Amino acid sequence: MKYTYGILLVVAGAVAFPVAAQQPLDADCSAAATQATGYTPGADTGPQAGGRVSGAAKGAAAGAAVGAVQSNQYDNASGRVQDANQENKAKNGAAAGMAVAGSRNRQDRRQGRQDQDAWQKSYDGCVAQKG
Repeated sequence: MKYTYGILLVVAGAVAFPVAAQQPLDADCSAAATQATGYTPGADTGPQAGGRVSGAAKGAAAGAAVGAVQSNQYDNASGRVQDANQENKAKNGAAAGMAVAGSRNRQDRRQGRQDQDAWQKSYDGCVAQKG
């Protein structure tokens, strides 16, 4: 019984030692890859949440402002026609704002994947060099 505990400690130490020896290597390579690429895994926020809604709101506001300015140029048009023009401009502005925000989100996701790939290549190169 006395020797059983000793053997268990030796076996546990032998199993744990390679893992403990590799952790500093992983931390060193992770830090080196982060320093080389400027990308930190897990810290990526991704595209802005609600970006399309925000873009639509900004576009609608801009469209409504353009519609209001254009309506003021044509004082002889009825109020109903001026309101319809302003509403139409707001709808078009909202659609354009949504499209721009969606494009920006896709661009952000592509850039995030490129940053992640660059970090992984740097990390893999460090591990291969040290291993």
